[in-house]
Amino acid sequence: MALINLLSPKGGVGCTTLCANLGMALEHLGYQVVLVDLDPQNALRLHFQLPLNDPQGLIDRFDADVEWRQLVTRLSDGVDILPFGNASDARLSGFADMQRRPGELSHRLRTLSQTPNTLVVVDANVFPLCEVSPLIDDADLNLLVLMADAGSVALMPRLESQPGSLRQASEQGRLGYLINQIDTRSRLKREIVELMLKRLAPLVVGAVHRDESLAEALAEQRSLFEQAPFSAAARDIEKAARTLAQQFPLRFAGIDTTARPAAGLTPGGVASTHAKWP
Repeated sequence: MALINLLSPKGGVGCTTLCANLGMALEHLGYQVVLVDLDPQNALRLHFQLPLNDPQGLIDRFDADVEWRQLVTRLSDGVDILPFGNASDARLSGFADMQRRPGELSHRLRTLSQTPNTLVVVDANVFPLCEVSPLIDDADLNLLVLMADAGSVALMPRLESQPGSLRQASEQGRLGYLINQIDTRSRLKREIVELMLKRLAPLVVGAVHRDESLAEALAEQRSLFEQAPFSAAARDIEKAARTLAQQFPLRFAGIDTTARPAAGLTPGGVASTHAKWP
C-alpha cells in the first residue's frame, strides 16, 4: 500500500477536486483506492453524491477505540471514501493536536489499506504546511498542488527553500507537484506555465488544463470520468495517474497496467524526464 497526500500552501487551488478525480483515475488502472478528507470544509463528499446533511466522518470518532475502516463509505468496487464530517470547535482543536503528534495520524490512515494494491489518497488541504509536518514525514508521496498563476510563481522560491519536512521529502524522493488550471490562451499565461514546468520539471507528476468540465462534474456530483471522459482535464488527470502508477506498480502476477511511460516521478526516485506541455 501507499499513503499519498495532496497538499497546498494556499487554499482555492483545486486540491479537493484533483483528489477526487485522481482517485477515480487510479481505480480505473486497477488500484483499490481509499479517499480521505482531512479538510474541515468536508467538501470531498460533494463529488460523490453523498448527502450534505450526513454528519458521519472521521472527526466524530478520531480519538475513539475504533478502526477507521469502520467509518468508510463504499463508492464502488474499487473506491472508498472517509469524509471529514461535521464537528464543534473543540473537536477540531483535538484533531489538530493529534495531527501534530508524530506517527499517530499516519498509523490510522495506513490501517485503511486491506491489500498491497491499495492507495490511500488524502486531501490534506491544510495550511500552513507546518501544521501537518508529521503527516508529510510519514507519507510515501506528498503532492503539492499549485495553480498555474503568478501567485504560485511567487511562492516557488519559498517552497524550494523551506526547511523541515518538505525539504526532507524532496531529498528522499517523496515530493511531487501537480499544476492545476493551465491556460495558454494568452502570452503571459503561456510564459507562466513554461516557467513553472521548467523550474519544477523533475518533480512534476501532472499538469491539468483549465477545463469547465471539472466544474460541471462537481455541479452534477459526479466524477469527471463519468461526466466528460474525453475532456482535456480527464486526459491530464489520467496521465498523472499513470505517472503515479510508475512510482507504485500494481502487484498482480501477469498483469502490468503501468507499461506506458509517463513524465514525472520514476519508481527509483524523483529524477525523470522533463515534463512538457502544449
